[in-house]
Amino acid sequence: MAKPNISPVTTPGTSTRLGGALGGKFTGALKSVVVIGVLAAIVITLLNVVRTVASPADEVAVHKGGGIIEAPNSKGCVAANSREIRRPGDNYYWYPASQRTYNFTGGEGADHGPFSVVSKDYQPLDVPGSVEFTLNVDCEVLTRFHDAIGNRYGAYYTGSDEWSETPRGWQTMLDLYFGPALDATLDRVAKKYTWKELYADPTIKDEMNRAVNEQLAALIQQKMPGEDEFFKGFSALIQQPQPAETLVQALGDEEAAKAQAAAAKAKAVADAETQQAKAVADAEAAKKAAEAQVAVKEAEAKIAKLEAQIREQEIEPFGTVRDYNNWLAIQRGLNPYQPTYGGSVLAPGSTPTP
Repeated sequence: MAKPNISPVTTPGTSTRLGGALGGKFTGALKSVVVIGVLAAIVITLLNVVRTVASPADEVAVHKGGGIIEAPNSKGCVAANSREIRRPGDNYYWYPASQRTYNFTGGEGADHGPFSVVSKDYQPLDVPGSVEFTLNVDCEVLTRFHDAIGNRYGAYYTGSDEWSETPRGWQTMLDLYFGPALDATLDRVAKKYTWKELYADPTIKDEMNRAVNEQLAALIQQKMPGEDEFFKGFSALIQQPQPAETLVQALGDEEAAKAQAAAAKAKAVADAETQQAKAVADAEAAKKAAEAQVAVKEAEAKIAKLEAQIREQEIEPFGTVRDYNNWLAIQRGLNPYQPTYGGSVLAPGSTPTP
């Protein structure tokens, strides 16, 4: 059986309208993509061109004009802890707004070695220490500092958050302005005292601290251009002046000799006092011994006197000592007489026999 001849029925113009609709939608989407891309490119370009500049809490930036045709005029400052739009071609110079230290101990990380001074008795000593200060960050003053000094020595950073390390130019600037002023101030005080006083008297350090705090600003200002006070808030901490090792050794030997002499003198005094005490004690003992002997002799004399008195009382009844002695002899069975005839020996108070 033959298949029927079936053909699709179309309306004139329908194909053309469908293709046009599809083409129009594609073209509109493409235009949107292009517009979005252009806008994104513009935003990216603006982000690259329009940047910000910021100063942390302890820094201030001096703002200078720049670019191809613009002169480096002052445009103010970026204050501490603030942010502003960075202008294309302009330059920024950061300086410290916090307290800084000029260290002249000569140790690791120090800005300078100890300053050499000469004492009243012409002996050299080294004086270590440090001085704390702050840079005057008033925008107008800081800008003049940058123009006159900071820019000359490169005493700045061209980026923020870098002041944890000291720029070489900042170090050079401190050595040129702080070094001579400190040297002159410390030497002026040192010339009033001998080297032993400077080395041993701690109150002289206090005088040096006062002198630095009072005079350093004026001495630095003498070398500064203009009348601006670029540095302020000086606070010195001077350590004990150090003489040469030979002087310290000589002083140690001298003190040791004094100590030995004092010890020898004390021993001699102690020995003399001991001998004197012994002599006094011996004399006292001899005196007491003599007094004891005198007392014994006096007692013996008294006893003898008493015995004599007793004997006198015993003799008294016999009349004479001879009669008494004869009586004693008879009492002991002795014959005190020569042989006699017709005689007799009588006891005291006895009557002869007729």
